Amino acid sequence: LDTPEISIDGRHSGEKIVRPLYADDGAFIGYLEVSEGPAFGREILDSVAQGLVSAGAVAIILAALVGWLVSRNISQPLLALTEATSHMADGRLSARVDLKRSDELGILARSFNDMAHRVENTVVTLRRFVADAAHELHTPLTALRTNLELAVVETDPQTRENFIHRAEAQANRLEHLTNSLLDLARIESGSYQHQTQSVDLTGLVKQINEVYASRAEQAGLSLNLETPTQEVVIEANEPQITRVIDNLLDNALKFTPEEGTITLGLNLQETDVELWVKDTGIGIPSEDLPNLFNRFYRGHNVAAYPGNGLGLVIIKAIVEEHRGTVVVHSDHSGTRFSVRLPKGAVS
Repeated sequence: LDTPEISIDGRHSGEKIVRPLYADDGAFIGYLEVSEGPAFGREILDSVAQGLVSAGAVAIILAALVGWLVSRNISQPLLALTEATSHMADGRLSARVDLKRSDELGILARSFNDMAHRVENTVVTLRRFVADAAHELHTPLTALRTNLELAVVETDPQTRENFIHRAEAQANRLEHLTNSLLDLARIESGSYQHQTQSVDLTGLVKQINEVYASRAEQAGLSLNLETPTQEVVIEANEPQITRVIDNLLDNALKFTPEEGTITLGLNLQETDVELWVKDTGIGIPSEDLPNLFNRFYRGHNVAAYPGNGLGLVIIKAIVEEHRGTVVVHSDHSGTRFSVRLPKGAVS
């Protein structure tokens, strides 16, 4: 076995050496075969080449799959945004993008939804304003036109003057109603300018009480004031808060009979403040309470009193804009409106 064994396989030739292997104790283990020539390691190389081809095919497939997944992950949200934008352009203002993710596409989707929500609110408010204006302005406009037409043809100076005064009253009613509608539309659409500042509610309530004291006295009513001794300060829009108190006191004066009592109060709580107005007026029937803050709603027992049904709606809108609440309690002995505002009131 010491002589090399030569083998020839046609086009290729090679040399092969085979030797027996023994252990240290002389036991036979096996044979060691060493070959050399052009065909040396061909099977190994073929196996490696085949493995590389297979690995390359798998890598290409994986790369294509990953590329498809990445493309799908990006293209689908963009398609959803494009579709929602198209819906908005077609007038479907409720279109939103349902995309819950924390990357840039998620931020873009949330920004789109916020924009769509604001646009929808603005358009809904505008449509409501137009509908309300058309409905509520019809009656005073008709009355205004009628009185002016009668004044034109009337020959008696005194009667003509009466018609003119009536027309003027209807014009004032129209102005008040239009301003109320515009203010309500601005507040509800979020376009109302928030000039926030530190407001001393104690001082403000005292000033307003002084203004209404003479009106209450002329109406034969008692106007009381209950405020804490310390200064109560919140961050709020002072003109709006003033309007809330004015509207509440106007209602109390309107619906409280002569010799009645109205109380304007301010309470300081741990996390908020309470503004309240209580009267000994005609009260509000229980069946009217659920609809009290609906626009243009007027209760069953107030038909004889002037008003357009927007005062309480404006109060509620302003209070909610300040992240507050308004609550009403009423029975046969009178009504109490309570407005609660956080100390840092304006959002």
